[in-house]
Amino acid sequence: MVNLQTQQKSEVGILAEYISEELSIFIVAENNLEDHPANGGLRLLNYETDMECIQDGFRLANLMKSKHSIYSTGFSGGKIVARSADISSVKDKLISITSKLLENLQGKMITGCDLNTNINDMEKLFKLTPHVLAAINSRVDASTATGMGVIGAFEAFQKCFSQDFIDGVLVHGCGSVGRIVASELVKRKIKTFVVDIDTDRTNIPGVISLGNDKNWYRKNFDVIFPCSISGLINTNIAQFLLKTKAIISAANGPFSNNVIPAKLTDSKVVIIPDPLVNAGAVIADSIEKYAPDAWTRTSAEKVYNFVQEEVRKKCFTYLSLEQSGLESKEILSLMQNDRQEIIGKSFLN
Repeated sequence: MVNLQTQQKSEVGILAEYISEELSIFIVAENNLEDHPANGGLRLLNYETDMECIQDGFRLANLMKSKHSIYSTGFSGGKIVARSADISSVKDKLISITSKLLENLQGKMITGCDLNTNINDMEKLFKLTPHVLAAINSRVDASTATGMGVIGAFEAFQKCFSQDFIDGVLVHGCGSVGRIVASELVKRKIKTFVVDIDTDRTNIPGVISLGNDKNWYRKNFDVIFPCSISGLINTNIAQFLLKTKAIISAANGPFSNNVIPAKLTDSKVVIIPDPLVNAGAVIADSIEKYAPDAWTRTSAEKVYNFVQEEVRKKCFTYLSLEQSGLESKEILSLMQNDRQEIIGKSFLN
């Protein structure tokens, strides 16, 4: 069902919804100009209630809004969130109903992969609706693009702060993004620790596996890369991270509340905001949408290099402004209001 109450407003709201006992789906997005469709992944989780699902949708859509504005992707903020107690059994229904909701919105929302949805799901969805951007039938892997953006953010930190990494770095979560980040850090001769709830995923050449060590935060690391879940760093964990040099997050919303990053910053921990760090996939989406000819003929490596460089430059600007005395909110506001050419159009220019 399309929520017509939000159709004439340029703000984040529920654009469409489907509610049933076994599966609920909410498209939460900025109802922006037609030439700036909302863009955000399809997330499927076992939320306790529809309200919890909706609240997460609003949080994530607003994060996407910031990310798209900062990088001038040509998209507005959005997210599709779905609730089910039996994730594996509802996939076909999820794809079918989501395609109908997207079709009814007539291009106002474009989606891709997120938690518990993968490229196979997107290929099925793409057969039912064209409103999918997930590097379908492409050599480019969206997770690798995100991972290379994280590496670009790390390079910006290295450039701004002359640091050694005697204690090593930790990649928390070795899924499709975390594995890329860990592997690239090893290539750069960085002592890299990894931890994951699935210990098999920590078998990455060159890393030091901590398995599923739930007390990982009691060890000292120079840099922490949250690549797992939102809200990973809570008040209890944060008190052990005061000597960390930097937190560079691939995960959206790595802190459980807004007080934690402020306190860590006061303790001289460098925090690069996640919308700056994890923008690789949406930058790739921007190329696919706004430079389709270049997208078709280019190599995956050139896309990854472009993403890495664009994130590195943006994060370096952020860190430089922060060192000059500006606060994080001021810098992000300046970046969001700095309207530039759509980033996808600048690829290969």
